[in-house]
Amino acid sequence: MYGHLGTIKLGSWGGPGGFAWDFNLGTDFAIIEIVINHGDVVDSVSFKSINHATGRIVSSGTHGGTGGVSDKISINGSEEHLTLISGTVFDYFGTGNLIVQSLTFHTNKTSYGPYGLTNGSTFEIPMENGEIVGFFGRAGAFIDSIGIHVKPSAN
Repeated sequence: MYGHLGTIKLGSWGGPGGFAWDFNLGTDFAIIEIVINHGDVVDSVSFKSINHATGRIVSSGTHGGTGGVSDKISINGSEEHLTLISGTVFDYFGTGNLIVQSLTFHTNKTSYGPYGLTNGSTFEIPMENGEIVGFFGRAGAFIDSIGIHVKPSAN
């Protein structure tokens, strides 16, 4: 399914709780920073993107709650880009509603994570020849669900 600004929207993985959020600036931008708060689950995420042509940097704001410890991932946007996310989802409170328990961010150079515990049901967003340029999902006290916006490769 094509999203706005020339990207393809894939996902989301997790449950229907929380409030919808979306960070997609389009194919001219690249993710250069991810801040993730986590403990037993993924509590929150925030992102920064850069337009390499103009140097403009845009921040997403924080999606999710205030718990957990904070980790910052810096991505060298001129040599490195996001290619894949994977993680686990599970029923945290026994209510039948899934939340995101762990996330790992993969680039063309390395992987960052996992952040959170990894004993839930696994997911991986398989993708070839594309770059993750944005994220969307649902969040309340935790990250309830997450999906990606992908810039298709010209290949």
